[in-house]
Amino acid sequence: MLVREILEATKGTLLSGREDDIIEGFTQDSRQAKEGMMYIPLKGENHDGHDFIASAFDNGASAIITEKEVNYPDKNVILVKDTLKALGDMARYVRIHSHAIVVGITGSVGKTSTKDMIYSVVSEHFKCLKTLGNYNNHIGLPLTILRYKDEEAMVIEMGMNHLGEIDYLTNIALPDVAAITNVGTAHIGEVGSRENILKAKMEITHGLKKDGVLVINHDNDMLSTVKEDGFTLKGIGIDDQADLMARDVILNEDSSSFKIEVENKFYDVHVPVAGKHFVYNALVAIQVGLSLGESIEECIHGVEHFELTKKRADLIEVKNGMKVFDGTYNANLDSMIASIDVLSAYKERKVAILGDMLELGEYEEELHREVGKHLVEKNIDLTLAVGEASEYIIDEVKKAGRNGYHFKNKEEMIKAMHELLNENDVILVKASNGMGLKEVVDDLKGE
Repeated sequence: MLVREILEATKGTLLSGREDDIIEGFTQDSRQAKEGMMYIPLKGENHDGHDFIASAFDNGASAIITEKEVNYPDKNVILVKDTLKALGDMARYVRIHSHAIVVGITGSVGKTSTKDMIYSVVSEHFKCLKTLGNYNNHIGLPLTILRYKDEEAMVIEMGMNHLGEIDYLTNIALPDVAAITNVGTAHIGEVGSRENILKAKMEITHGLKKDGVLVINHDNDMLSTVKEDGFTLKGIGIDDQADLMARDVILNEDSSSFKIEVENKFYDVHVPVAGKHFVYNALVAIQVGLSLGESIEECIHGVEHFELTKKRADLIEVKNGMKVFDGTYNANLDSMIASIDVLSAYKERKVAILGDMLELGEYEEELHREVGKHLVEKNIDLTLAVGEASEYIIDEVKKAGRNGYHFKNKEEMIKAMHELLNENDVILVKASNGMGLKEVVDDLKGE
């Protein structure tokens, strides 16, 4: 990106430097600044990035945008009113001038894994850029787009905690095709209701190009109410009638398979990871690929060869033949249920080690009890739980006469765990990240 283009995008003032200089990369972390890069100082709750401008230049940065007048006559220095807004403005400029096809993804659960699968499908036909990890907020999304070089397509993930956030992101990304994986209960404590969550997720259409395509999971009770409104609606499903459906679904311990019908012909699809939720992800990815003009063969090949972002319910083999699903990255009702479903497919003794799902507000008791009921329904053999809200999980497990224990803290649970676990157990460890159950996984791994 040329300095003059940054000035045009941000309406900034060049305090020093040359308009014809090329900026090779962008970072908001002064430690990652390198030669040819622009450092973007952002103001946070505890730190002001402007305090690290000198450090960024020492590390090699050749340019900055800044809200404060600073004197670096041999560097490119652009004065703007708001560096965070300028970050978004630069990304929107790049997106508009890129001529790339953009796919936007959001949903209560499954965004990152669906993004990975869509990327694999789209990459069959296009040179493609995607969101790394979960860089899906008002900082991560612009930085993702600013990584653009000469790709033909971008697969962009959009997250939210509150109403209005996806509206901001989609008006930067301006997707040609958008996908909503589902509407569940994540962030319901902040947003207030599932109806408001649907409203927040549908904000993705605010930046969708005219006559663009919106792909939805039609089996989701909230998304099934969506109607076309200036965009083409494409539904996918397993249970309810939809434009693209999975039939004859077979769920195995480590994979799944199904058939789909496209233009009156049936095709077999193999998904290399377990769980019904990944069947939905595959359907979304295939529908996106078809909407971009890819062949059904390309779409299926992309699904069958996708690689999942790590730290999302990774399966780890540990001592004494035990297998551990590490789901400690985050948790909400939908991801809890999906993970329990995967656990239930195993023949060995099944153990759930769970912690609280956070940020649920007035829905806390109801949703934790739902987890407990699902553990019973899926015949999970043993449940260990920690956290105040997780008492509701154990209460439901015990009411059904199943084996469950609640602990005051992680230390007590880890100590008891060694006595309660058996050889060859299959174990799910899952909670919101703030519960710190990664320590449990580390203990099971012997670390």
